[in-house]
Amino acid sequence: MTKHKHKPSVCIFTIHPAKDRRILNRQCRPLQKHGWDITMIAISEEGTYDDDGIQVIGIKKWKSKWQRVKTIFSITYKAYKQKADIYHFHDPDFLPLAALLKLLTFKPVVYDVHEFYRIKWQLKSDNPLIKKLIKFFAGTVEDIFAMLVHNLSVVYDKSAKHFRRLRCNVVVTPNYATQRDFVAEKVTDEDWNSRKNKVVFIGTLAAVRGSLVLLDIVRETKALRPDIEFTVTQRFLSVADEQEMMTKMRQPRYRDLIHFVPSVPSDQLAAVVRRGIIGLSLLQDVGQYQVAIPTKFFEYMSQSLAIVASDLPWGHVYIKQTGCGVLVPPTDAKAYADAIIKLCENPELAHQMGERGRLAFIEKFNWEACEPAFINFYRALGKRK
Repeated sequence: MTKHKHKPSVCIFTIHPAKDRRILNRQCRPLQKHGWDITMIAISEEGTYDDDGIQVIGIKKWKSKWQRVKTIFSITYKAYKQKADIYHFHDPDFLPLAALLKLLTFKPVVYDVHEFYRIKWQLKSDNPLIKKLIKFFAGTVEDIFAMLVHNLSVVYDKSAKHFRRLRCNVVVTPNYATQRDFVAEKVTDEDWNSRKNKVVFIGTLAAVRGSLVLLDIVRETKALRPDIEFTVTQRFLSVADEQEMMTKMRQPRYRDLIHFVPSVPSDQLAAVVRRGIIGLSLLQDVGQYQVAIPTKFFEYMSQSLAIVASDLPWGHVYIKQTGCGVLVPPTDAKAYADAIIKLCENPELAHQMGERGRLAFIEKFNWEACEPAFINFYRALGKRK
């Protein structure tokens, strides 16, 4: 794709997949729509290609830790060669190189913060002292380089307050689903009847995200209502998490309980969500997941699913206050099962909850509602460059 000299240009680089909908549909597409030339450098086996006017430079995924380091340097160098007006990167791995990129190019650089990394990295150890050291050193390093980069796009208000205290330039870009990917059409009676007694889970599978609790939930539910079906996307956080869950599933009491479907691209995920009347969110009360806002909340809302979720802080904001679901203790499989059975036995209640969620998604919990702030943030950077 040839860049237009009269258009401002943005280079977005990441170690996420090139089809990651948060990057492609919530950032690249809106910027493109508002007149920016976009180059994205990301993980892909397709090489360099044009994605509806966005130039994608695909980098092969690493196979070892050392290859990962090499990949990060390679992506940064390719970003430097783009001579973009603004650079936008998605992973803390790039922080030192992004600060260097800013010094070399004299162009604005944006750090996209979509997790609480200083909390997330603590999960790598069970030792309380080491956890504190990780939090201190990781947090200090992130703060120093964030101040050097200066411009940040953050998911959480708490992150925004933290980095604004460091005098960074911040825009809040919540993890809401896009109306482009999740068209919030009202559910017909025929469609609703076809979805009865069906439960969906579309999250990434890991113990800290509730994968092991999920098996107990299904077993508890089917002991009383064997007709209730569970559809789960087969997407694991790591090989270790997959092995742990599969080992448990080989036990006689957990066999043949779940219907797995392959992890699908963003433009096909809504069809998977529409298979059920109930959507599950199973984050556990540990590390960053204590304060995380699951994107699946809004994906379920858009397709009129009643939500059964872990009783964690953000559930009260998005689930309890909107009346679109039920909150239960994160580790209590029986409480989950009871909530699921109650909603399946009262489909009208589930339907009402689902409709409340759909309307809340349409009115305020969609990406398009945040898009103007994101675009204005970029326009201001474009003027400063």
